[in-house]
Amino acid sequence: MPSEAIFSAVTGSVHFAIYPDGFDGARIIARIDEEALHDHFHARSGEYELVRAYADNAHDIDARAEAIYRADPARPIRLRRGDF
Repeated sequence: MPSEAIFSAVTGSVHFAIYPDGFDGARIIARIDEEALHDHFHARSGEYELVRAYADNAHDIDARAEAIYRADPARPIRLRRGDF
């Protein structure tokens, strides 16, 4: 499936969807801060580069987001530098 990720300048993060129970289940919106993408995934500056860094590392990022979701489904999923 193509990435649904988008960059939000308002939040300074890339927003993306995860499907913890498969594509027939809930669509959960999560986000990863720009700083985490720069520090951990070595993203370059710019909207395109940040979204690309997410897409290139979606497996690891989605897995971390899903772990947070499973630990507390009511908690908003916002990944920061310390999450990796």
